[in-house]
Amino acid sequence: MCNTRRYSVSRRVLGIIIAIVGIAVAVLGAYSIRQILTTSFAPAAVATPINLATEKVVVVTRDLAVGAVIKPSDVREEDIPVNLIPRNAIRDLNEVVERMVKVPLVTGEMVLAHHVADPNLISHDIAFTMSDNMVLMAFPATDLMSSLNVLQRGDLVDIFVSIEETVEVVEGGRTDTQFGNLPQPTPTPQAGPVTLPEENPIVSRLFTFDALQATDISAIIADITYEQGSYTSVPLGAENEVIASTEPIPSSVRVRSYLLILNPQDALLLKHLVDIGATFDLVLRAPTSDQLFDLQPVISEYLIDRYQLEVPR
Repeated sequence: MCNTRRYSVSRRVLGIIIAIVGIAVAVLGAYSIRQILTTSFAPAAVATPINLATEKVVVVTRDLAVGAVIKPSDVREEDIPVNLIPRNAIRDLNEVVERMVKVPLVTGEMVLAHHVADPNLISHDIAFTMSDNMVLMAFPATDLMSSLNVLQRGDLVDIFVSIEETVEVVEGGRTDTQFGNLPQPTPTPQAGPVTLPEENPIVSRLFTFDALQATDISAIIADITYEQGSYTSVPLGAENEVIASTEPIPSSVRVRSYLLILNPQDALLLKHLVDIGATFDLVLRAPTSDQLFDLQPVISEYLIDRYQLEVPR
């Protein structure tokens, strides 16, 4: 009886121990699972940012085409990491404002020293904007439009020319252009007196025609004289108050020549016309006009036919 009771107590203690161990294992398992899930779904640790050294660099705020003049609103200063800044990057806005763009620039692009040119020294930098099959020619500014200072860089112009040429008057009153001396007829040996054919009269005629059309003025070379002690005045405010600016007033501007980008054949043509003493006149086109006009050269016969003039006999 005693043994039976003792056996029963032992089994009860064993059951309690097993229960306690089971609970401990369950708690430990739940804790382990919780830790695993917490580790798996926890957000990645944020890396500590590295403070990079930066410097201010000039960048463009919009796309700029070749030949554009940079305005203050076209550029801004931006902090760029030092290791990403090219060696010749421009860091001062004053070094790019009012400069001409020599290469296409896109929004956000850093402005480098070789990207811009000084318009005042355009003759030294304009070669960067030329095609390989074009040449730059200085054309004399001797016409009336030039003396009035009407033309500006970027204008489209036509070049009209007047020249005097020696011509031969042939039968019917027509004229043939005469280049050089007329060959003298060679008499044929024969019996009796030799009769030479009568030569046609040689006269000088004025021809007026268009040498080139829709030509762009790439730059202007001019002598500018400033009046000492004078400044421009600009209106400010609703009361039309004026203040003196720091820019002196040019007292005279004399255009000396135009720089034209031409194909070599057109440049050679203009040089020949200049060398023979032709008279030039430049006429201004609308900025959007690029058509080629079909013009008829003007000579005296053209005027007679157009205005029905009667030639006295």
